[in-house]
Amino acid sequence: MPDAGERVAIARLGRPHGVRGAITAHADGPTLGTLAPGDAVTVRVGEHDRELVLAARRGEAPKAIVAFEGIDTRDDAAALTGGSVMVHPSRLPAPDDPDTFYVRDLIGFEVRQGDAPVGTVRGVQAGPANDALVVDTGDGEILLPFTLDAVTQVDVAARRIILREGLL
Repeated sequence: MPDAGERVAIARLGRPHGVRGAITAHADGPTLGTLAPGDAVTVRVGEHDRELVLAARRGEAPKAIVAFEGIDTRDDAAALTGGSVMVHPSRLPAPDDPDTFYVRDLIGFEVRQGDAPVGTVRGVQAGPANDALVVDTGDGEILLPFTLDAVTQVDVAARRIILREGLL
């Protein structure tokens, strides 16, 4: 489970919109649409985090126009271009389907191939075709494709992932 200080990216900031500090936001899911003026967010640009308060939001996902308190000029907004809007994981809506989960929730799951332990999920790496699980085997890290062909079972209650026999 994520720790209390973790933040999850919900949108990527695009180009400034107008001259008064507004900027486009490209949503990664429904959470951006739930934010209201006065809500605090973290904006990460490169390695730098900045705590900002949403002043306004127009439009809906996947592309909205947002403004933040203290970001008053086009140049101020341009400095945020390419940044990520991040929130605490508790702001994310719960999945509708009980068999659905956020990929980030897999961190810490045990990975097994049949009865043999493989390791523990330490991260998830996004890829163009599919995500890959970063698994700590004890002897180093390996990347495993998170696909139906490779993963035969995800047991959320037991925090366990079972791989197809013969995969490794």
